[in-house]
Amino acid sequence: MYSMLGIHFRRWAWLISPLASFMRIRIYPKSITKESIQESLNNKSVVYVLPRMSIIDTLVLNKALNEFALKKVALEAKPKRFRSSALMAIKTSSLIFSNSSRDSFLSDFVRLIRNDPRAKSEKLIFIPVSIFWSRAPERHEKSFFLRSLFPDDGTGNGLQKLFMLALHRGEVNISFGKIFHSPLIELQNIESNKTDSTTAIATQENTENIETEYENARKMRRLFNIEFAKERAAAFGPVLYDNEKISQWILNSQSTKNFIQSSDNPLKTEQQIVRYIREIGANYNYVTIRALEKVFDFIWTKIFEGVRVRNFEHIERVAKDGQILWMPSHRSHFDYLLLSYVLFKKGFVIPHIAAGINLNFWPIGSILRKGGAFFIRRSFAGNRIYAHTFTEYVNFLLQNSFPVEFFHEGGRSRIGKLLQPKVGMLSICVQSILTRKAENTYIVPVYFGYDKVMEDDTYAKELKGAKKQKENALQFLNGVRKVFSNYGSVDVSFGDPLRIGDIWREYIEKIKKESNSEFHIDPAKALPENLTYLPENFDARDPQVQGFVKYLSKRVNQKINGAATASDTSLLAACLLTSQEKCIQYKSLQFQVILMHYLINSLAKPLNWKISTSSNADNSLSYLMSHYQNNDSESSLISNTEIILSDNISNSIINLANQIFNAGERWSLMKKIKNNNNEFEFTRNDEKEMNLWWYRGTIFHILAPFGIIADILLSEKSHYPVNQLEGKMSSIRRIWQDDLYWDSKTSSQLITQSCLDIFVKLQFIKIENDLIILSKENSILDSLQFLSRIVKPEIELYGIQLATAIELVKEKGSFTRDELIQKTITTHSAAFLRTIAIQPPIFSKVFAQRTFESYFKAGVFIPHKNIKFSLDATSLNAFSDFLDVTLWSDFVP
Repeated sequence: MYSMLGIHFRRWAWLISPLASFMRIRIYPKSITKESIQESLNNKSVVYVLPRMSIIDTLVLNKALNEFALKKVALEAKPKRFRSSALMAIKTSSLIFSNSSRDSFLSDFVRLIRNDPRAKSEKLIFIPVSIFWSRAPERHEKSFFLRSLFPDDGTGNGLQKLFMLALHRGEVNISFGKIFHSPLIELQNIESNKTDSTTAIATQENTENIETEYENARKMRRLFNIEFAKERAAAFGPVLYDNEKISQWILNSQSTKNFIQSSDNPLKTEQQIVRYIREIGANYNYVTIRALEKVFDFIWTKIFEGVRVRNFEHIERVAKDGQILWMPSHRSHFDYLLLSYVLFKKGFVIPHIAAGINLNFWPIGSILRKGGAFFIRRSFAGNRIYAHTFTEYVNFLLQNSFPVEFFHEGGRSRIGKLLQPKVGMLSICVQSILTRKAENTYIVPVYFGYDKVMEDDTYAKELKGAKKQKENALQFLNGVRKVFSNYGSVDVSFGDPLRIGDIWREYIEKIKKESNSEFHIDPAKALPENLTYLPENFDARDPQVQGFVKYLSKRVNQKINGAATASDTSLLAACLLTSQEKCIQYKSLQFQVILMHYLINSLAKPLNWKISTSSNADNSLSYLMSHYQNNDSESSLISNTEIILSDNISNSIINLANQIFNAGERWSLMKKIKNNNNEFEFTRNDEKEMNLWWYRGTIFHILAPFGIIADILLSEKSHYPVNQLEGKMSSIRRIWQDDLYWDSKTSSQLITQSCLDIFVKLQFIKIENDLIILSKENSILDSLQFLSRIVKPEIELYGIQLATAIELVKEKGSFTRDELIQKTITTHSAAFLRTIAIQPPIFSKVFAQRTFESYFKAGVFIPHKNIKFSLDATSLNAFSDFLDVTLWSDFVP
């Protein structure tokens, strides 16, 4: 079937086999392992399908199969002629010409399906295989000569592939697509999934008809070609255009024509649009991308001890099924570099990145443009031409299927917690998506967890009042010096992707169910749930569309937090900041760190979140139970528990603790001293206190439910009803929504119950007749006190502001935002001077505005007159006792 000059491909493969030693194979998707692929095959017969037959491609395929310990392909797919694996190609090719006139796929496929008994069951499967000899995206302006020498489709003929093999120093990329079954099985799958009827394969009853058999073969070929196209789009991206072509596209769009005609000076407006496109536009360059890859291969090994990628497996398929908008958290300038690096290493095209115009300085600006960055001004206010140009540029990217990345927080978080989204960029993207009714667009949230952030000292200074320094070449040179510093490890964690069509349906259903929608939309006038039926002339300024943007931005933040990774530094910071003593004993700090490890990892599964710690503390439960047993030997709760802490468990816990403590000392977050008993103790570095608050902020939302429950239970002297605790958790969640961003699909009841189950397992509590009975053992009460102190700073901040607001309402009947914030700071200062408030007043200066916004969104602060506000008294009873409002009222001036 597959031969050249009359010689079977197996013999040619033997002749060119020495090339295999020169090849460096990159296998995608990266989640494929030897174990996973063998499990997928499960003793089935496999037909590997190539887009076109190439002998040198079979060499690449066999080398990849060899890495998975799978049998090499040596036969074409003929009925009953192969046992485990065979080869099939959509098109054939020759050594010189990329396509030959003979196309035998249909007849070969029909013959295989008709005569091979394995095709009538699930014993025969097909795996499309894409082999790319280059990952350079096609450029619109490439000349015919270059296009002939370097074909952008990654295939070409044998001579071209040999040339590209030499050019890329032996690097070849191979991608395994999803598994297909025979037409009869695929029919059932397609019908059950209710996919497009155009891809439906004829029913089993008609398979004996020759015409129907060929029709089935053609449709299977179409499915294979779709899979090849998806693989290529994910690896290469769409065709690249220079800024001149983009300018022509934008100027020729109907919206731009209308905009120019409506301006006072059409010619000047057109010229200004072209200038703005040059200011904004990326200059994506594959050579630069490859050079940067090599640079960062070196840099990341110098800066980080490891770059760990988490939860990417569920993204790999999505990235091939639809357009992607990458929306990460923004904690460092490393963020966009790391994400692009990770995606490229995973075999996906680097996205176009919306970067602040402040980064457009020499030499960084030019490098970033060639790496896919396009620049955005901080504000569009008063500049209609720029606003229109930028909107059309983003629309161009999305319409042409470019993946886009942007940080919807607007800037790097100076507090560790996620910032309230700025929806300008997202609104532009949503408008383009809704106009095109592109339901199959996915938003992928990304969380970055750093052991050490390069800018943490800068953030600490800014929180203390220093002005933000403008990025420039001098700062860049200073950053280069830091390349030779070590910042521990970093986790790049991918959250659950949000499909626009599904989120839109979810949002419209929410509007219809809630008569008093938080977006102030009349349910009777709700737009259709299916984007397909959205009116052609819908108004992008419609309150429903703007409400959807806000809803979507909140869901993205929730998904980012739902994929959080607690770094060792963040756990250490949380422990140090909860300590009431200046010095912490080694054993105490070790126990606290391991307790947090256990709580976070135990909470992930019942909530179906992707949260975790960055390092594993194996057998942490045994260690914790041993701690309580040793400290309360007569405990009625644990007297029947026999736990032996082996040397292996003890050593793993000690090694983990030492790893964390060494990092804390290395970065001067704490100091190690010896007490009078010659025992080690730690004291936190007061000069690094604001740095510690930053790291604590990154995981506050994970630890908060345990802290809230612990604080409530400790404040009660009697048994506490479970349903009452769930109600209080819901009320606190409502006012702390911007600090928590818990997934709205996860109920407060489930969060509360999951935490209680963990407390029961640790024997902190018992639950009888829906009443929570608290342990009376001292070591357990100490642990609960430790957990409750995690949320004390937020309790103070929210309690002081609410108490101040209540007193202002009593005095004046209303208040302005600025008045409340200033008076809150004064109240905090008075309480701190009296040693009632633990946190210094600087925290109210930093967080008072954020706290006000949370109260306002929760409906606690309600508009009164003009710019004034009052209180919704009915909502205060649910949480005022938790915030100790009465405690702070005496300090309001």
